[in-house]
Parts: sequence; C-alpha cells; structure tokens
Amino acid sequence: LDNLTWLYGDSTVPARPAKTIEMDVARNGTASAQVLVEADGPVAVKVAARGARVYQLLAVPVEKNTGLVGFIEKKGEVNPHVTRRAPFEVFDAMMPLTGKAEPTGGRVALCVQVPIPAGSRPGRRQIAIDLTAGSERRRLTLRVNVHAARIPPVSAKTLKYTNWFSLANMASRHGVCPWSTDHWQMIRKYARLMVYGRQNTFWLSTGGLFSVRRYGPVLDAGRLRRLVKLFTGAGMHYIEGPHLARRMGKDWHTDRFAVGIKPDLPAGSGEGAEWIGSMARQLYAEIVRNGWQGRWMQHVTDEPIDENATDYRLIAGIIRKHMPGVRLIEAALCNDLAGSIDIWVPQNWGYEQDRKFFERQRALGDEIWHYTCCQPGGPYLNRLMDGELLRPALLHWGNALYDLCGFLHWGLNQYRSSQDPLRQSVVPHAGG
Repeated sequence: LDNLTWLYGDSTVPARPAKTIEMDVARNGTASAQVLVEADGPVAVKVAARGARVYQLLAVPVEKNTGLVGFIEKKGEVNPHVTRRAPFEVFDAMMPLTGKAEPTGGRVALCVQVPIPAGSRPGRRQIAIDLTAGSERRRLTLRVNVHAARIPPVSAKTLKYTNWFSLANMASRHGVCPWSTDHWQMIRKYARLMVYGRQNTFWLSTGGLFSVRRYGPVLDAGRLRRLVKLFTGAGMHYIEGPHLARRMGKDWHTDRFAVGIKPDLPAGSGEGAEWIGSMARQLYAEIVRNGWQGRWMQHVTDEPIDENATDYRLIAGIIRKHMPGVRLIEAALCNDLAGSIDIWVPQNWGYEQDRKFFERQRALGDEIWHYTCCQPGGPYLNRLMDGELLRPALLHWGNALYDLCGFLHWGLNQYRSSQDPLRQSVVPHAGG
C-alpha cells in the first residue's frame, strides 16, 4: 500500500492483494511503501536495495476523535472530518526492524523505505521485497520512477522547520539519568532522527539551562554550547532561544506573565525585569561569543493572547534592550503585538482567517511561519491520527502556496511522565 493509506488494528489483506506498487520519486528523496501481512508467526523481510530501512509499525490507540476546533470532541459534538470513529487502533509508531517481525493479532504491518541518492540516474527501476513466514514466501515489487528533479539537502536554505521536543523525556523514557553520558548519546540519536525528517531548527528550553540562585538566574553556558554543538553537528542550523516568561498561575486568560524559572515572580515587576534582563544578557553574551547572531531567534513567552498582550509588549521590550539585533519569534494567538514580534507563527487557520493582517506585517519586514499543535481540528490540515494522511503532506504545499517561511509543530515527544505513548494517546491537557 502507499504511505497515504492508514493501516488499522483490524485491517485485513484483500482477497487479491497487490504485489506491485509504483511511485514517482525525485532524486535525494525516498521511495516508501507499507506492507500488511497476515501471519501466525515471525515474518522475515529482505529488501534488495542499498541503504533500505525496514520498520515494523506498531498499533497505538485512538481513544477519542479530534474536535471541530481541536483537542477532542466536546459533549454532543461530532466532527465529520475524521477518517474513522473512535475508539480504534492505528499502525502509526515506527520501530526499526533488526530481526524478524512478530505479529500482533495475527498481523504484521511494515514500512519499507529506500533512499534515492542525489546522484542517481533518472529512469525506472524495480526493487524486490521478499517476505518469509514459516514455509511461505512472497515477493513484492517496488517500481520506482526516478525523476531528474533533486530535493536539496537539509540546510539553512531549506524551509525552516522545528518540532519542539522534550530533553527530559529523552532521559526518562529510555531509563537514563538526565545529563549523563547515556543521555547525551540519546539526545544525539533524536537529533539525527529529526534531521532525517528534514528538521533544520531546534528549540531550547530554560529547564536545564538556567538555575535559580539567591542572587538571580545563572546560565549553564557549557551545557548551552554543548547542546548547540550537538544539534549543529547533526545537521541543524537555526536556534530558537528559550521562553524567558510563562503565564502567571494556572489561568490561561491571565493578564500577567511570570519569570519562566521563577513562576511566583511577575515578569513585569521591577524584580522580574531584573531577572528577565539577566537571562537575556547571559544568553546574548554566548550568542556573540560563539558567533550565533545569524542563527538565533528568541522567544518571549508561548501563545500570548489579547488579555496579556500589554504584559507581553513590556517583556519583549526588556529582552530587546539586552539582546540587540536578535529577532523575536512567537507562536501567537493575538494580533495586537505588532512591533513586538519579528517572526509571526500563527496556527494555519489563524493565518487563513487573518491573512490580510499577516501580509501587512510581512510588508513591514516581518517573517511569517505557521504552526500546528492540539489545534486546529475539523477540516483543517494537521498531523492527527484520525485525519487523512494527505493532510501532513499538504501542510508544506501550503508553505509554498502562501510563501510561509517556516513550520512549527508541537510536539515531537511531548508526552506526560506517567503516559506510555504506545498505550495511551488521549491525556488531559490545557483544559482540552
């Protein structure tokens, strides 16, 4: 099957299954297909192509459907724009296959990926995929039409793409101590995987970078340099500086922000301004010392709204004072911030609804990206397990159509500490 077809936990092999699949691929792209096998025992897979990757797809639960706006359906709400009514299981997680694939419920779902090198000669080629289960053998054929067009390698010149990750979860999920040698090795593995997915921008968080001392915040400059070196070495270029402020208390609609690492201290107070200024100065010193000026974009606080726009402007001014020339980037849910943001990152439906406003900001010299997270839902494009697989692909056609310079997604491994993401998909979050 092609990769735009969902495989479910109860999918079955048709009476006359396809033995050949044909696809068109640009050079430096990837020929990829899914395979569904009904088997009672282990399945061996052999792909006759250099550099081929084989993954076993793992079924994960979809307990609730996405809502019309986002999150999950509210009481009495029915979202007609989903592929299937929940609950169900879908083969979504990808586990590198190093041996034989073990069936679950009498099924094995596979994803086969074959890289097409940038220097390949255009033309047609056939790739054999051999499957063996017990005494039974089957040969499938991947027919690839390689075109002269070439996908550029990930670099500073490709679409700015960031997928916010959790360094803490990279430790806890894999049973390693934070900031140990094993943790750094795990971060490097994640970084390489991000670049394989064409990510060229990485986000830093204050956790692990700043510590709270009696006399103020202290930056771990050595750790910052090591993180930047690691992600740069993996192939990324742009750096998103950490959010220096956060919402005050638990009220989403609060009109005040707090210092990110000291949540009981109002960021707009005299003492709060000193803390924000100190954090900004310490980051800026490292930016200059290491020559990161052209790479660094700085966050203020996540998702400002109308109620706290005034406080946001105040904090943005403090940061600009101490980080001259550094552009401010924000996933914003408020338009009343002109002059305080240099790189606007609205949700894709927010851009569509207020396109005239954002294009005006672009004309004034600002940059426009877009982002997805728990929203949008309904008919909009997002990366959701009950939406068509064509939607994630179309996200970046949207970048091209509207000349949007970047894409932000939340998030890569942003699950709860008590959550096994292979066994639970729906968790309480931000009241949704």
